[in-house]
Amino acid sequence: MANAVLRKLTEDDRESFFEMSRDFYSCGAAHTPISEEYRINFFKEALSGEFINGYIIEYNGKTAGYALIAYYSSQEYGGKIALFDELYIKPCFRGQGIGKKVFEFVENSGVVACRLEVERTNLRALKLYKALGYKEFDYIQMSKKLK
Repeated sequence: MANAVLRKLTEDDRESFFEMSRDFYSCGAAHTPISEEYRINFFKEALSGEFINGYIIEYNGKTAGYALIAYYSSQEYGGKIALFDELYIKPCFRGQGIGKKVFEFVENSGVVACRLEVERTNLRALKLYKALGYKEFDYIQMSKKLK
């Protein structure tokens, strides 16, 4: 990735990740805010790499954002799927093609499809995703919170 690098999240990234995560969850990109307890618990999961891969995005040697990618297999698609759980680019780095480079990295990682969620009010992200060829589903995604 020209000028942009994805590297695995490490314990040393804790404070930077938490700061970016707080911004992500307060800027309208996410459905609901989260507690610090959730953030701490999730960070442990991301470090383990068991269910989700956390990446720090660096651009010209500076932390530009993060990406959280979960992988699973789908019979419907015939193989491994990448789910963009979160993609955050710091405001000062937006509009420089970094998001597109992150998608290229993931789309070229051996998966057969990529999926993502986006808030309908996040017009900038919607524009990017549509420009990259992502389409809306005709069905409703549902969830049930257990804890």
